Amino acid sequence: MSNGKVILSGEHAVVYGKTALATQISLGVKVDIVENNGSEKSELVKKAIQVAGGNESIQVIIESQLPVGSGLGSSAAVAAATIKAVREHSGKPIDNNELYKLTMECEKLAHGNPSGLDPTTVIYGGLIAFRRGQPFERLNIPNPVKILLVNSGKPQETTKEMVEMVANNPRKIEIIEKIGGVSESVEKALCSGRDISQLLNENGKLLEELGVVGEVAKRISKEIREIGGSVKITGAGGVKAGSGMMIVLAPDYTNIKKMLNNKHIDYFEVKIGVQ
Repeated sequence: MSNGKVILSGEHAVVYGKTALATQISLGVKVDIVENNGSEKSELVKKAIQVAGGNESIQVIIESQLPVGSGLGSSAAVAAATIKAVREHSGKPIDNNELYKLTMECEKLAHGNPSGLDPTTVIYGGLIAFRRGQPFERLNIPNPVKILLVNSGKPQETTKEMVEMVANNPRKIEIIEKIGGVSESVEKALCSGRDISQLLNENGKLLEELGVVGEVAKRISKEIREIGGSVKITGAGGVKAGSGMMIVLAPDYTNIKKMLNNKHIDYFEVKIGVQ
């Protein structure tokens, strides 16, 4: 089993060397090796089998609780789970450091120029502070935080396309700097047990300015903010349709859940900072 992840702060900015904060969640991916089930394999799975040292005859069954392309690290989780399954099947167990390197090879296929945040969080677990090209830091926070993950709909764009979109935004440097500053503030607040609601909202609005949040997600976000919640997308985003999963934080979720239920918007609760 390889679990998925959410980014609390710093998506897109992490590509430019800024701090991102991410945590593993309980939902994940399970992969089993089977004999000749005749199923078609995605390019990602083919790559994972290849880097793990498997041959083309290997077939897999994938059971995933993670929506694809919605900001929960599904590609990294699928790749890591597949690599582990292939290596275990061949009697050659793999440690986390090697698993990270091989999963990154698969992430390059999926995302072009990955920061390494997703495989780091998926493989090593916990709540982490990540800076590209530097060792990650595992954070211990005094108070677990309950959040809602709200589904704004699957993006039509890939992560790679969204990263390229940001690269072409003439205001990217200004906004990326601000997001980086917010991430550092979130890290300090979490570690000292302070509320991060305002910071979460700030990050969410900066991502909207960056141009990675579509109209559907903006409408949902506006309504959540109007009834006392803080909200941001978690992941690369999307503009043509949905923007993937969104993190919602509030002192009381009663009215927010009522609104989401009335609009038939999917959500689920998770706790962060739980070891």
